[in-house]
Amino acid sequence: RRQPRMYWPRCPRECRVYVGNIRFGTRWDDVREHMSKGGQVVFGRIIKQAREDPNSPSGVRYVSRGFAIVQYATPEDATKAIETLSGTTLNGRRIYVRPDESRRGATKGATDAETPAEE
Repeated sequence: RRQPRMYWPRCPRECRVYVGNIRFGTRWDDVREHMSKGGQVVFGRIIKQAREDPNSPSGVRYVSRGFAIVQYATPEDATKAIETLSGTTLNGRRIYVRPDESRRGATKGATDAETPAEE
């Protein structure tokens, strides 16, 4: 069963950053808290992929692909996050932050664990 899809708030692509090398099992709240050191986080998602799991009631479980996309309020916040947070440690792993260069549909086949930043 597919998870419901949520949509990104409107903002120029320059507001989004790619956060790589995230430890599997890291929660969105941890990513949001860490990335908010770079500016106002508006929205984000840890990208997950469906895997067959005979022990799950639905037969599927969703596992992290090891990266997240984070959207900031302004392009300046995103630039600050890239400059100040790339190479920092999140949950025991050194992460890297770069501009988001993904295209629509680039994560086809994956589902998104999305949570608005306000929650």
